[in-house]
Amino acid sequence: MNNELLKLFDIKDDVVETFTVDHKESNYEIDIRFKPSRFSCPTCGSTHFISKGNKKRSIVSVPVNDKPVKMVTYVKRYKCIDCNASFSDVNPIAYGDWSFTRTAIISILNRLKPYNATYASIARMFGVSSTRIMEIFDTFVRIKRHSLPRVLLIDEFHFSRNSKYKYPAILMNFENNLIIDIVESRTHDIMSDYLFKIDLEERKKVEYICTDMSFIFKPLLKTYFPNSTLLVDHFHVTRLINDQLNHTRKRIMRKYVKNKKSREYRLLKHRYKILLKSKNNIDNETFKYDKIMECHVTENMILETLLSFDDELRQAYNAKEEYLIFDQVSKGEVNNSNKRKELDAVIKKFKHTHVEESISVAVTLEHWKEEILNSFTWINDRRISNGPCEG
Repeated sequence: MNNELLKLFDIKDDVVETFTVDHKESNYEIDIRFKPSRFSCPTCGSTHFISKGNKKRSIVSVPVNDKPVKMVTYVKRYKCIDCNASFSDVNPIAYGDWSFTRTAIISILNRLKPYNATYASIARMFGVSSTRIMEIFDTFVRIKRHSLPRVLLIDEFHFSRNSKYKYPAILMNFENNLIIDIVESRTHDIMSDYLFKIDLEERKKVEYICTDMSFIFKPLLKTYFPNSTLLVDHFHVTRLINDQLNHTRKRIMRKYVKNKKSREYRLLKHRYKILLKSKNNIDNETFKYDKIMECHVTENMILETLLSFDDELRQAYNAKEEYLIFDQVSKGEVNNSNKRKELDAVIKKFKHTHVEESISVAVTLEHWKEEILNSFTWINDRRISNGPCEG
């Protein structure tokens, strides 16, 4: 048995029955079977119990050689003959109900200490989602609120399904990526109560607030941040437009549902991501064999085939592309353009598609017009966005 590895994972040699390491391409998978640790029933104290096999559990451990480590642990299960209770041996490396070892949790908390650490980068190290890292942070860390910055980012993230509030809010400083605080929920009452407790003079120092298109912040802005400008995160706007285009795609796909083997249905179902890409990123030169098309084609050829299935899809796609042209500009280009006039033209484009999902986009863009125009603000040559909140 590799005692050095056991020591690395903080596992005592005398509790391990078998220990095997499978070095996969992207991670290490370690199987551990632990020796029996129960010698009496925890319910009645009886020593008369029978084995009921093994209890399998996957646990995340610390990375090795920059690769994630998944431990598949096995402890014995039992059934008491006298009281009929079921119980298991203690898993010596599990930390309560967490699917992380104690060593992994400590390692994650240490890696979160630098101000420029991101949930996403640490999640990649451990082979888990950013949400899991956020759960550890929120459970084990109680950060003291930092002073409100000049440029305040507010975003939400999905938290544990067992939490009272599913969508806490994270507050960050755009200029240095510092986490200001985490608020348990973005509901109007909770955010209002939270902001009310912050001194007015501190709130007056906030010049810009960037968030998604939540209706919570418009009234809160006027009340609590008298000197600030509200910006809509331009990535959220693009995501909204792509989501609505995807709804159009699904609606059109349902027209072909009776023949799921048709080229129309299969392309709409399996090649839809091409519709969501920017036209500038569509490959028009490289030919690859496509199983659905049954020939060598470029990405652009697949795109044109998709758009040929329905005029509504083409109209919605063209409107999406027009918004991207409006949005994806440099600081210098903004200074030499009339963005208000351009946005009015984009909204008109969405309205005139006569596509229900695109018309819904037009209504949203109209409602958030000023905040979208405000999003063309650069600080130190960086356009303000909620990118830092998203890792």
